Amino acid sequence: MGQEWKGSKAQRQVLHQMFDGRCGYCGGVMTRMQADHIKPVTRLTTDPWGKPLPAADRRFINPENNVVDNMMPACAQCNNSKGGYNLEEWRALIQRANEVLAREKPIFRAAVRLGTIKVDTNPIVFYFEKGGSND
Repeated sequence: MGQEWKGSKAQRQVLHQMFDGRCGYCGGVMTRMQADHIKPVTRLTTDPWGKPLPAADRRFINPENNVVDNMMPACAQCNNSKGGYNLEEWRALIQRANEVLAREKPIFRAAVRLGTIKVDTNPIVFYFEKGGSND
């Protein structure tokens, strides 16, 4: 098991520089970095009936994933989109985005027909999987 992630200033600086200030998922330059757990860690903040737990009673589900080696620098958009999904679930969700939008949004279908949106069906490859480059 790796070193516990505490979110200290030093840990955050190292994480931010992992890809020279770029999001590990999309490769965009981050104005504000968020630290994402690659393998999800869920924070239990409510009891089984939805009542908020006092801070002292809050705990992690899968606390073994709350380690430095499981952290990825992420922009807010990627971190919020990924949420509690694991990496492969999120990749599959992104891969299906064209299909979902085409089914649910007539404006998307019109934009594709008019050529303002180009549908790309290539496999999703995250920035960190490319070795931290936009090639």
